[in-house]
Amino acid sequence: MTASTFDTSARDSANRFFSLNFAPGQYGVTALSMAYDVGNDMIVHGKAAASVPMSVMKIFGFTEIPLQAACDAQLQLPNSDIMFVLDTTLSMAETNSGDSQSKIQALRQSVTDFYTTLNNAQSAASQVRYGFVPYSSTVNVGLLLKREWMVDNWDYQSREPDGYVDQSGGTQGSTITTNSNYSEWTGSKTATTQPGSSEDCVAPANENYSDTTTYTPWNPSGSAVPRSRTATRTINGSTYSASRSSSGVCTITKTTYNSYSQNYTQTVSENPNAGKQNNSNRVYYWNYKKISFPVSSLKGSTGSGLIGGGSFDTMLGNSFTTKTINWGNSSQGACIEERKTLRPNENGTAYDMDIDMVPVPGNADTQWRPFLPDLIWARAVTNYYPSGSAGITGWQANTVFHVSNNYITPGSYKSDFAACPTIARKLTEIRSSADKSNLTSYLNSLVPRGRTYHDIGMLWGLRLISAEGLFSSENAAAPNGSNISRNLIFMTDGDTETNIADYDAYGLAALDRRRTDASSLPTKADQDSIVEDRLSRLCTIAKEKKNITVWVIAFGTNLTSLLSNCASPNRAYQANNAAELNQTFADIAARISQLRVTH
Repeated sequence: MTASTFDTSARDSANRFFSLNFAPGQYGVTALSMAYDVGNDMIVHGKAAASVPMSVMKIFGFTEIPLQAACDAQLQLPNSDIMFVLDTTLSMAETNSGDSQSKIQALRQSVTDFYTTLNNAQSAASQVRYGFVPYSSTVNVGLLLKREWMVDNWDYQSREPDGYVDQSGGTQGSTITTNSNYSEWTGSKTATTQPGSSEDCVAPANENYSDTTTYTPWNPSGSAVPRSRTATRTINGSTYSASRSSSGVCTITKTTYNSYSQNYTQTVSENPNAGKQNNSNRVYYWNYKKISFPVSSLKGSTGSGLIGGGSFDTMLGNSFTTKTINWGNSSQGACIEERKTLRPNENGTAYDMDIDMVPVPGNADTQWRPFLPDLIWARAVTNYYPSGSAGITGWQANTVFHVSNNYITPGSYKSDFAACPTIARKLTEIRSSADKSNLTSYLNSLVPRGRTYHDIGMLWGLRLISAEGLFSSENAAAPNGSNISRNLIFMTDGDTETNIADYDAYGLAALDRRRTDASSLPTKADQDSIVEDRLSRLCTIAKEKKNITVWVIAFGTNLTSLLSNCASPNRAYQANNAAELNQTFADIAARISQLRVTH
């Protein structure tokens, strides 16, 4: 607490405290005054003064006497675990109206200030730990898990080589055609840019666009060899293109052409290699289907028993080249696929919704699986960015045999269709200067990518803060033996945003269909509804079964009933800009702390 956060509400509370002893008019009290001084030491210094009339002492000439009292109150933080579940999807690269910094930049600063407030309120005897779960369509938790909690083999929507054929290149013709002598462009070409939706980042349709080429007659004639003619290419109208930066910012570029022209010479001449054989062409064939891969090498080897990451090679590259699959090392995060779930109305056990169950070694239903976008192919999709409103088409649930097509792999779209967010952090104290520096570095590593699957973030936030289950040996008790106040801060900047083309925590949604009807292609509405239902159930588990206080912040978006109902009572906020976000975190910090009279 500082002078800036000791607001009217806090001052009124302090006034009520003093008024309990000397209410205005009580005992004939007059000249009652109260003053407060608040410093950066988190201490509120209070002074009260009043004049009290005397009864018996009047006979000795004392009609009234002045009274003064002083006390100090300080924010004191009990043992506390604070888990941040942070939406770091692509829209966090955008900037709220009126702000000068992106949402992800505002989040970094607000969390830093939040930590500073609580650190100042922490006593030497208490334990305060902070954890982080950045989320998008999955979470990066693989390196926090024990080796036996991960499968040794798993099935992925992939492909396998199915032989090749060398096709004859045919014979060369009697003539060759070349274009040369390009002139400078004339006319005008201008470009303007504007921000686009970071999650979609799709260019609008072109406007009145034409690109035509006209030709002069052949000289000397249309049958002579050699012969030449002049071509004039003219462009009019506007084109649009979309690009996304490494930080997730989407830029839409509009290029407008006005009689933008260029001339060049086209020549037909004799082919000195006429009749010779062209080089043969090798055509490679694939079978596209679900394939089991051994993934135990990705567990690595660490003395702690935790997963260490690794790689393996497989012949999946175009033209049957070797492709190295990395996971949990410097070139690839350690995101996961969730363990067994259930579709709506399906019987069985949804192990993914069990917060505390420790996986059973050898039982793949209870274990997690490595998230490997470079193994995945979107059978039989050839374009992830179609024009118009038709959406992505071509999905084929059945095996596609012996085709030469190189279908889309989500591994080529790791900022959106196969996003792996920044690694999660278990609960840990942040005390030393090195710890604080590491916190700054960690917050700076939060990069917007992927779409908004709220349930997977909440699920792992609960797993990492729970006093039981996976991390009970670390979370069950504090060193001083006192109770632990458990708080989960869930911050998002938007509504649920899924895509059936995403490779997410439940596989390639369009083909794996682990959470939707297996007999039909899922819809976005299907998936959004499932994600929101699971978020609601997880919030209920947190509040009613795990004794966790859930704080929810809607940043730059509306505080929907889904979000407000997720929060504990009176713990839901809407922050429309960076300043409001910072104030929201400051308010949460003050409420987690406890203001106590210390002197």
